[in-house]
Amino acid sequence: MAAMQLTRTHRILIGVVVAGAVVIAAIGFAGSYAAVRELAEEKGFGDFSLVFPIGIDAGICVLLALDLLLTWMRIPFPLLRQTAWLLTAATIAFNGAASWPDPLGVGMHAVIPVLFVVSVEAARHAVGRIADITADKHMEGVRLTRWLLSPLPTFKLWRRMKLWELRSYEQVIKLEQDRLIYQARLQARYGRACAARPPSSR
Repeated sequence: MAAMQLTRTHRILIGVVVAGAVVIAAIGFAGSYAAVRELAEEKGFGDFSLVFPIGIDAGICVLLALDLLLTWMRIPFPLLRQTAWLLTAATIAFNGAASWPDPLGVGMHAVIPVLFVVSVEAARHAVGRIADITADKHMEGVRLTRWLLSPLPTFKLWRRMKLWELRSYEQVIKLEQDRLIYQARLQARYGRACAARPPSSR
C-alpha cells in the first residue's frame, strides 16, 4: 500500500494540533510546578525541590517524544510509554495531594494532565497507523456491529484473521462466506457429521 500523502491542509491541521498540545502541556506543567515544589519541600527535599517538578515534567516529555519517534520508525518500546503514564499519574497524585480532601480541587488538578494524555495518545495512534500502512502491515478491525450482533462467531472470525494474518476485513468476510458455502455442501453430500468437528485452525 502506498504511503499516505499529506496535503497542505493536513500540514496546517497538524501544526495547529501540535501547537495546541504544546500549550496544554505548558499550562499543565506551569500549574503543577508550585504544588509539586511545595510538596517536595514538605517532604524534606531541600533545594532539590526547586528542580524536582521540572525533572518529572521533562522526563514525561522526553519519554513520550521518544515513544512517538520509535513508533514512527516501527520499533516501538512499550516501557517508554508506560513509564511516561506512570510519571503523569504521579504528577496528578502530587498535585491532588495539595487539594486533598477537596474532591473538586483534586479534579481540577487532574483536568490538564488528562487532556495532555488524550492528545498524545491520539498522536501515537495516528503515528502507529501511518507507520503500519507505510509498511503494509496494518490489519483492519472487525466491525463493532458484528461483535454486538454475533459475538461468538465474530470471535472465531477475528481469531482466524489474526492466526492467518489476513489484513483486509472484506477479504476475511469473503473467505468466511466461501467456507460456510463449502461446509453446507459437505453436509448436504456426506451428512452433518462430516463437518461436526472443525479443524483447530478454525
